[in-house]
Amino acid sequence: MNHKYKKPFFKVVYPYLFILPFAVITIMFFILPAIYTIIMAFTDMDEKLQLNFIGFTNFTKIFDDPNLLTIIFNSLIFCCFALLCSLILAILISVSTQYFLKGTISSTFYRVIWLIPSVMPSVVYVAFWKWLFDPTWDGFLNKLVKVLGARQPMAWFNNFSMEIVIIATVIASVSQSVILLSSAINSIPNDLYKAAQVDGACEKSIIYKIILPTLRWPLMYITISNSIGYLASYFFIMLLTNGGPLKKTTTVSLYAYQQAFDMRQYGYGAAISLIVVFFALVLTFILIRLFDFDSMVQPSRIED
Repeated sequence: MNHKYKKPFFKVVYPYLFILPFAVITIMFFILPAIYTIIMAFTDMDEKLQLNFIGFTNFTKIFDDPNLLTIIFNSLIFCCFALLCSLILAILISVSTQYFLKGTISSTFYRVIWLIPSVMPSVVYVAFWKWLFDPTWDGFLNKLVKVLGARQPMAWFNNFSMEIVIIATVIASVSQSVILLSSAINSIPNDLYKAAQVDGACEKSIIYKIILPTLRWPLMYITISNSIGYLASYFFIMLLTNGGPLKKTTTVSLYAYQQAFDMRQYGYGAAISLIVVFFALVLTFILIRLFDFDSMVQPSRIED
């Protein structure tokens, strides 16, 4: 008789023992807080921290909020331009250091320079930007325009608040994208470059036909993760402008934080934060379709 082989109980349980600590941490610090946030969104929780269910009142209040359209518009502008600038900058830095300057000291030095903002404490980093665009004559740019003949200091944050926030955020976050793209470019065999050059390919053709196709997977990951990160980002904005002037830089994430922790309307803040989750999910699905994810995961075909 053929007896069906059964794995020993220990061998069946053994793999789960490894993932158990991570599963517990994930449930405690990610899943449970997410569930609690959803529950809070249907309550009027305030500084008393009492859960009084009020149904969809918070969501009705959101759509009646006169600031809603401005805040959503700010979020889209911030996310789109920060994402576009970070992708372009990351590709330029990666291609420059891993192809044109590959193996040189200047390549390593250039990548290290871009790592500095990401490892610098946020408060110190923001203090630098505040000094750079200080509206008095003590600010660096105002000292510069004074030398050029300006009669009064410029209020940079009043006139270019969103631009400053985008530039500061991109410079602080681009190093992670550079590391991923640089690793992908570095994995391309040198023989591939030499073969292309022997066939008469110019530098432009090598970049478009060899390097960029290799970056498709990391670019998809960077685009999706950065878009979600920028949608949920509020820390630099809060430190630089606190959403001002006149809510010109207030995003949905920052507005949720302000309502929850400044106004102590935790239920309303939780409801606003769910809007961020909704936009992140929609944007993720759109980007997956744009990158044609289904074709990317298809197994490669070996032609006869």
